[in-house]
Amino acid sequence: MMKTSSLFFFLGGIVVLIILLIIVLIYWKIWRPAGIKSFIRESKRHAASKDFFSGDLRSFFCFDFRTLKRATKNFHPDNLLGKGGFGPVYKGKLKDGRMVAVKKLSHERSQQGESEFLSEVRLITSIQHKNLVRLLGCCSDGSQRLLVYEFMKNGSLDHIVYGTKELFLNWETRFQIILGVARGLQYLHEDSHLRIVHRDIKASNILLDDKFQPRIGDFGLARFFPEDESYLSTKFAGTLGYTAPEYAIRGELSEKADIYSFGVLVLEIVSCRKNTDLTLPSEMQYLPEYAWKLYERGRMLDLVDPRLRQHGSLVEKDVVRVINVAFFCLQLHPNFRPPMSEIVTMLTCTPEMVGTPTRPAFFNRIRRNKNNDIMSSLSWDTMPDPFPSPLQTESTPSQVHN
Repeated sequence: MMKTSSLFFFLGGIVVLIILLIIVLIYWKIWRPAGIKSFIRESKRHAASKDFFSGDLRSFFCFDFRTLKRATKNFHPDNLLGKGGFGPVYKGKLKDGRMVAVKKLSHERSQQGESEFLSEVRLITSIQHKNLVRLLGCCSDGSQRLLVYEFMKNGSLDHIVYGTKELFLNWETRFQIILGVARGLQYLHEDSHLRIVHRDIKASNILLDDKFQPRIGDFGLARFFPEDESYLSTKFAGTLGYTAPEYAIRGELSEKADIYSFGVLVLEIVSCRKNTDLTLPSEMQYLPEYAWKLYERGRMLDLVDPRLRQHGSLVEKDVVRVINVAFFCLQLHPNFRPPMSEIVTMLTCTPEMVGTPTRPAFFNRIRRNKNNDIMSSLSWDTMPDPFPSPLQTESTPSQVHN
């Protein structure tokens, strides 16, 4: 009996030992590598976060995905504010009561690695100006990539300019928006430690705070320029109707492309209409072309939103100055478009200092082929020589202050 009991315990011990060895082997072959990889990944993530949040970015925050999901009510369609270059933007409310705008990056951008994403976010966060939308934080959780911006109470400018939002802006407010956008672009082009071209300046990317101060938003298409490059050759990306000719046709991108877009935007704000409206009579359909025809006929003020006259807020000499500045921005050759610093000066100086603009580029009748590629055939009959010499131009950017 004793021998049987001893044999039983001996065999039981062997079985237990074998089971323990199997567990250790499984842990060593499967669980341990996964655990080590997870530990290394988390360590790298912590190190990256530590490096990312070092410096003077104290106001920046890394949000948890569940927090943003709860703030936007699971990204409910009722909270959709709009769709930017790289994904939809939702209104959200954080636990502390702050309102935020949450951009959920598209699938293509969500495939971006975490370190690359954080590096890009840090770059965007390092540019701060009162006329640029401020990035409050981000979320990188698995494949989720989200950006959290300050919430702009009065939404985007296009809702007001295009009449989808019943809100009238007097001339003082419109001029404030024009000047604010110009100063924001001046910072990006000339005053920031980085040289940045936005590439998509348009009404829907200009956001308005509670005092109607403008903030340039949606840097999804922005490009960072080396200081020694005059332009970059790149594939077209942006919005037709706001696009500079040299960029759309030849892919030559520089700050001058933003300046052209700004000129179109200015005319939209003054007239309170879209740059292209095919429901209007033929000569009025393309805003820059129509504006120039009115200028040639001495009827420039016919371009102005009639409500400005009705409310008695129209300052005619200021309106004329602003439209002249828009024409300088719309010059066909990029070298004849003034830099943003000169544009800001022209907007704030006396009308007599602006000078006489030359005929702008009417580049709205651009077409695409069946592959959705831009065709180079344009309505050149409405446009001047694509490469005019300085002798053909009444005034160049260097002469506008004389």
